[in-house]
Amino acid sequence: MRQIKILFVHHVSTIGGASYCLLNIVRELDRSLFCPVVLLKDDGPLAEELHKDGVETVFFPEMSVIPYNKSLFARGSLAAYLSLRRSLPAFRGILLKHKADILYLNNMMLCGYLQAGRECGCKTVLHVREHWPLNEHKRQLKWVRDCVYRYADGLIAINKYSASIFPDKPSKIVYDWIDVAGRDKRVPLDSVFNEDMAGKKVFLYMGGVQRIKGAYEVMKTFCARMKDESCRLLVVGYTKELSGRGLAGKVKQIMYRLGIPTYEYKVKMLARQDSRVVCIPGFYEIMDVMRQACCLLSYYTIPHANLSLAEAIVVGTPVVAARTEESEEYSLGGRLAILYKMNDIDAFESAVKEFAAGNGKDDSAAGDRKIVAEMFSRERNVRLLTGTLLDLVR
Repeated sequence: MRQIKILFVHHVSTIGGASYCLLNIVRELDRSLFCPVVLLKDDGPLAEELHKDGVETVFFPEMSVIPYNKSLFARGSLAAYLSLRRSLPAFRGILLKHKADILYLNNMMLCGYLQAGRECGCKTVLHVREHWPLNEHKRQLKWVRDCVYRYADGLIAINKYSASIFPDKPSKIVYDWIDVAGRDKRVPLDSVFNEDMAGKKVFLYMGGVQRIKGAYEVMKTFCARMKDESCRLLVVGYTKELSGRGLAGKVKQIMYRLGIPTYEYKVKMLARQDSRVVCIPGFYEIMDVMRQACCLLSYYTIPHANLSLAEAIVVGTPVVAARTEESEEYSLGGRLAILYKMNDIDAFESAVKEFAAGNGKDDSAAGDRKIVAEMFSRERNVRLLTGTLLDLVR
């Protein structure tokens, strides 16, 4: 049997979130069956990782995505749709040149390229990673649904909610699997904090400085509302250094002094003023750090797939997270996490303080954790993904 050529399409080359998951997919494909080629908008860390793995990478600077769950009249929305339309001739040229058997779009924002894939003779797959509230931006949702129903040969969803966005088309739920062994490297917390951590409670936050992941709310809760000197906060995803050199940096500093700080400054200035907080860049081998933390903190401000919650559950670390469809699914209805009302900072504070006081929920049920571990296991989800791809071309 000849190799099945798959053209994967992803719109960024940074490492994180969906990029990690695409990298995992490409690495786990059986190369005797599949030949992957990855199309990216530009060069970057993801392209470098793919190059190390010997995967052909193609760049498409004209690539555009539809604004995710956003008003047509919001800034840049209509321009993005027009940009997508203008990029279609070049995209068709890439498809015809590479003669892929399967066009694999790695998120729902890329769905505008499905029709071109069908017209060029590809089997088309859309990987739905987003959470689109069904009562919001209904005109755009209808357009996306119409596009998927007409032009997608296969639909893969990362969880039950993502699958529910397209009720009239069967989908396969393939969870973004958790590679515990591959991401497990000894990282002593004593060396991270540069102090003896015996008797200290280390809270872990992995959302970087992203607004949708509640970076400011987490920092404010810890720095301003938690005064326990035995507590520490480890932030993964950025350092305390303030970005912006030259004129841009000076403008940001002036804005901060005038009481109109950028979001980054609001977050980082809190961190810089609290010696209990350590911030480090993101890194791949996170599992040992997560295992040593007393609790993972999560403050998503919008419903979103929370893979770090599932990772913490698998390694046995307690979690405080917003209650969403995804967090309930991943924590088996809330049995394996402390869930609070989303966007309620007082409820978040109460949950964190309750846990810090030693009265948090006991989420150590080994049997339930095994269920989650199986949901997110590499073997199970690689098998489902492989079967879905093979069924398309049979």
